[in-house]
Amino acid sequence: MKRTALVLLFLLSINLIISGQNKDSVATKPNLRFYGNAFHHHHDFFQKAFSFQGLELGTMINRNVILGVYTSFFASNLNSVVNNQPQYIWIGQAGINIGKLWFEQNWIHPGCQLNAGIFSLRTDDRNFGLFETNEAAFQLNGAVFSPQVFGEFNVTNWFRIRTGLSYNFYMYNDHSTISTADLQHLSFTFGMVFGRFK
Repeated sequence: MKRTALVLLFLLSINLIISGQNKDSVATKPNLRFYGNAFHHHHDFFQKAFSFQGLELGTMINRNVILGVYTSFFASNLNSVVNNQPQYIWIGQAGINIGKLWFEQNWIHPGCQLNAGIFSLRTDDRNFGLFETNEAAFQLNGAVFSPQVFGEFNVTNWFRIRTGLSYNFYMYNDHSTISTADLQHLSFTFGMVFGRFK
């Protein structure tokens, strides 16, 4: 499964980069524009609604291909039940992303994106702080892939609002305590994108 996902990511990357190039400007320098996206992913973990807060930084190539890095994490711990025991839960993830925009000059336009990275999950029966995650009793690490589709609304020449749907696929070795059903759900995404778009 991991190899298949990596191959698909590589093929998608090549396709997006090639399709993002202007056919009339093969010999010219690509148009690069930097952007930042402060985002919020809202979905279920352990049968409870909870949210990631995150930041994405990258570049737009020829106005329609997105390449960047991202990080997201629980700003506070989730209080839930793991294996019939009350637990405080924290999750963080980071990685790279690639995406594609269509008709990006229009006020409202569609896009898609794939985030690929690593994640860390921590649980403990005590409420540990954000900078105490390495002291939690249970620790789980693995890979995460998150495809998403979204729409963007051009508010100004430097600000956009992005909303969409995504799904996180978590891959890890030890399923004895945490099952993928505890983590993998459809999520609603909301972002505020800043950059020079005109």
